[in-house]
Amino acid sequence: MLYLILAIITSSSIFVIFKLFPRYRIQLLQAITVNYITAASMGFFIDRANYHFNTLLQQEWMPFAIIIGIVFIFTFQLFAFSSQTAGVAITAVSSKVSVVIPVLIGVLLYANETLSILKVVGLLLAILSFLLVFHNNANMKINPRFMFLPIILFLANGFNDTIMAYSQRNHAGESTIVFISCVFFTSMIIGLVMLIIRLLFYKEKILLRNILAGIILGIFNFLSTYYFFKGVAKIESAVFFPVLNTGIVILSALSGILFFKEKFNLINWIGIVTAIVTIILIAIS
Repeated sequence: MLYLILAIITSSSIFVIFKLFPRYRIQLLQAITVNYITAASMGFFIDRANYHFNTLLQQEWMPFAIIIGIVFIFTFQLFAFSSQTAGVAITAVSSKVSVVIPVLIGVLLYANETLSILKVVGLLLAILSFLLVFHNNANMKINPRFMFLPIILFLANGFNDTIMAYSQRNHAGESTIVFISCVFFTSMIIGLVMLIIRLLFYKEKILLRNILAGIILGIFNFLSTYYFFKGVAKIESAVFFPVLNTGIVILSALSGILFFKEKFNLINWIGIVTAIVTIILIAIS
């Protein structure tokens, strides 16, 4: 349970960091690319005694690391584009509601995972809490032309969570740190290609503030991913994913109120209370 709590805290910290980006005029792609460089470097350095670069490609889990790394950066870019076109609220909700995919697949794949009445109720309440917390009249405008984007995001997020859980339980094992380092390395390669294209064709300049922001983001990204992998290996999907997502929603919302002076209406507060009840129900189950 400690890994789950740490995953919630570090993942929520990432949301806070992203909210600070506009204030300090951080260029997103530069920061994201440096973030992946930092996260990959941290993992390879921490676990440097337990692997050899010339044998990494021979690991049975390497295809999973590459797939996850590709989906990582793809879903992030998709989230940003969907927020700008389809709408912020519908994008946020679709990314969180995707929790149903790893939960259902976990029940199908693993004999020790079951869906009790309390877990089902908790999962439904988790989805309801997402809808309520992200409800904001100013942000609920939905452009129907781009509704396919939240749908793709829903599927991509659910797929990534599922394959991450499967990889940790069946392949990564004791190689967790080097595994996620390879995930970040894959994302880093794609990010560098995208960044070089922008530097060449749009004449962008790499700024120190973007590098520093990327380093900070990369540290928290590495920690949140590490705690995710360690937690999902010990806790069944029907408990881990709903609690993780509702916990992130609660902490992110409260940080918005405390540090960014965001205003919550009654519906939002009902969503927070619903999220807390969700965690309690799932914990009891």
